[in-house]
Amino acid sequence: MRLSVFILLIFIISQVYTNPVIVLPPFLKLHEQNVITIVNERSVKSVVQIEHGGEKTNKEMTGDVQTISFHTSSRQPMAHIKIKVDGKVELDQDVPVRPDLFNVHIHIDKTIYRKSEIVNVRILPLTHAGTIYRGDLNICLVNGKGFVESSTMRTSKVDETSSMIIERLEIPSHTFFGDWMVKVQPVELGTKRMDDILIFEKIFQVQDYDLPNYRLYGFITDNSQLDDTKVTIEAKYFHGKPVNGSVHVYCREVGSSSQDRSHLTHIKSGEWV
Repeated sequence: MRLSVFILLIFIISQVYTNPVIVLPPFLKLHEQNVITIVNERSVKSVVQIEHGGEKTNKEMTGDVQTISFHTSSRQPMAHIKIKVDGKVELDQDVPVRPDLFNVHIHIDKTIYRKSEIVNVRILPLTHAGTIYRGDLNICLVNGKGFVESSTMRTSKVDETSSMIIERLEIPSHTFFGDWMVKVQPVELGTKRMDDILIFEKIFQVQDYDLPNYRLYGFITDNSQLDDTKVTIEAKYFHGKPVNGSVHVYCREVGSSSQDRSHLTHIKSGEWV
């Protein structure tokens, strides 16, 4: 009886310790090499089967530490991985596939633009390893109503001689005002969930050109001779800064019977009215 219990315990312990450790990436990198590692307590035979959009990988390995490296190029958003170790299925699941794009830093030259102005954009895309992402990116402007401005759509990537993308995107002359954005995303995307992860935005404002309010002041030095009468005009914004420009002042005799008297603009001491 004791011998049977001892053999049973040895069998259970051996089963626990021979379960492999499978190191699987959280997602497979599109157009990149991917690695799966299998660690066993002893040398065993493993079979790894990977199916991704018609691409199939089937590899047999023997040893205590086994590594398989493979390339993915299909646009399908998911790959199916099945791993058998010593004849037993240890893994059978779908793994997402997407570009190795971790973050995109978007820089613009200012935060408020007018119609027909140029948005100067610098884009720095990075991989999960912190290196430059050199895949194709879709770049565009999204207007204040949430629609993509088709005239600003670009497809670009960081070339081998530079570290960022530089673009000039023009705001249309007839457009909506409000919050706009620079939108950047990889050309090859997977599921809707992955789209949200891989969309990067920079918000700015497009406003109508609106001159700030200012006030005109007129000062008159009275003189019996009209030619010697001095008129001084001052124009200032409400915050006190002077306004650059020109003003036309004319003098006209107005009689009490003039019909257009109420429509004339006069200068009174202290303020233009």
